[in-house]
Amino acid sequence: MQTDEKQLIAQIQARDEHALEVMYDAYGDLCRRTAYNILNNERDAEEAFNDVLYNAWNAIPANPPAHLQAYLLTLTRHIAINRYRTETRQKRGGGQVPVALEELNECLASGENVEAQISRNAMLAEMNRFLGSVSSSKRRIFLARYGALMSVREIAAEYGMSEDAVKKALSRMRQALRKHLEQEGYL
Repeated sequence: MQTDEKQLIAQIQARDEHALEVMYDAYGDLCRRTAYNILNNERDAEEAFNDVLYNAWNAIPANPPAHLQAYLLTLTRHIAINRYRTETRQKRGGGQVPVALEELNECLASGENVEAQISRNAMLAEMNRFLGSVSSSKRRIFLARYGALMSVREIAAEYGMSEDAVKKALSRMRQALRKHLEQEGYL
């Protein structure tokens, strides 16, 4: 975890309200973009991010995350998906959400969906441990795809890579994650 994240978590635990402003500035664009990728509505994405800040403010003092950005992205995705389900009352449609979650499904135990697996605290902690063991560039690509639910094209543009290079990097990361989870007894 970066020192800045450790300091920010300490501020939240100390109930320093300035930490909310820092989280808003540091993670707002990424979290709102993640929520927008699911909800396709800027106002709903902003409201989802406000819910993320509220939930993080209440949860972090008792249970600080290992990686704040990954925690906030997971929380954003969870809140946005729940909001989407509530608003549509039907299965998710097109777009990047089902595609990204289906890709990640190949790393997880069969018979269960991604949301159920990731919501388990042990699995999330193990995934965070895995992400902490890879290079920062690989972690950014992985989190962009499966945390922020960005398209391969968006990731390629963001990091100055070809789409093929992004696809290969993601495939290798999924294979490495699966191997890691098997070694740790999760699969």
